[in-house]
Amino acid sequence: MEATRHTLGQLTMSILPGTRVPWISSDVTRNCSVTGDYFAWILTQENEPPFPGVADFWRTAVGHGDVGLPSNAEIIEWHEWARSNRTLLAGDVSHDRLCLPEVCRSVGSEVDGGLAGHGLLASYGFEAVMLTVYCLFAVWRSFSRRKPADKTSENPDAPAPDDKLGISARISDALRCTTYDFFTAAAFLSLGIQSAVIYFQTTPTGRRPTSSLQLIVSAAAFYPLAAMLPLILAYARRGWLKGAVLVALFVVHTAAWIMCLDSAQVEYLDDIRVFDLCRQNHPPQVAVEAAMFTMAAMVWMPPLFGLCLSVALCFYRCNNRKMWQAKWLNKVAGWAMLLYAAANFICMWGAWIVLVVFFDRTPRRAED
Repeated sequence: MEATRHTLGQLTMSILPGTRVPWISSDVTRNCSVTGDYFAWILTQENEPPFPGVADFWRTAVGHGDVGLPSNAEIIEWHEWARSNRTLLAGDVSHDRLCLPEVCRSVGSEVDGGLAGHGLLASYGFEAVMLTVYCLFAVWRSFSRRKPADKTSENPDAPAPDDKLGISARISDALRCTTYDFFTAAAFLSLGIQSAVIYFQTTPTGRRPTSSLQLIVSAAAFYPLAAMLPLILAYARRGWLKGAVLVALFVVHTAAWIMCLDSAQVEYLDDIRVFDLCRQNHPPQVAVEAAMFTMAAMVWMPPLFGLCLSVALCFYRCNNRKMWQAKWLNKVAGWAMLLYAAANFICMWGAWIVLVVFFDRTPRRAED
């Protein structure tokens, strides 16, 4: 039964011109390095191998027992025939799946030596660790304020003894004083990443698909900033600059999200056969969809929440009372802000873990 299926597969395969044998035989597995490069060129229509590689492939593919050792003229004729029938031959490559690991390695993954590299992964990891430390000490300070005052606090005029402060208290105070500086550094890092993403989306860099990974990278650059929202809004210094930075981040992240989403859909439809053959070259579809929906929700949620509050406050006036001073409103806004930050904190670590796993498992070309 298996032999019959194999024979039928060979009969439906494209036949070499001037012969009666299929253009692919099981002998191609003897040199999968050359076969992978040639099949990758057929699938993607780029990175055409040089003539020595082409000759090695055809001398292996046709089988010495069928037509003998081909001459250079026959190899050139067959190569031009393959160039003219790449769409048809790509179906044969997808059907046989011979030397698939080498083919996927030659095609190349979305991990490249430009935007998505290990340096970017290290910077995200360092930022995530630093933000985690910031959040832990912020929570610790919040619980410390709720503790009952000790005997030394009964005299407000007595200065706080700095020599009695522990290491944790000193670190907490130092982090509290550098909150805005950390936000500024994270904001400029995010703006730089988003600018690079937009540049890669607007500049033709070949047919190599990278938009799915760029969408996750764009989302991962936004999550740390969104997780810092409670710390930043409670910080009173440089309010006008803080607002300008937040507006710029909103505009840039929205533009990057739209471009990456549109390009990812186009790339998938154009190279659906390559996507199906080499799924390990691309981020998991679940991760891409999660980044797509969570980034859109997290970017647009604060403006929509503020807009809804503004509309509600227009209809909630009583004896000229300032509604921004209402206790229930402050509680609702505070809890919403904390939930928003917690969700982004989880997304931040989730995106970093997805990137680490994908970078570790995906095959890469030598130049990457």
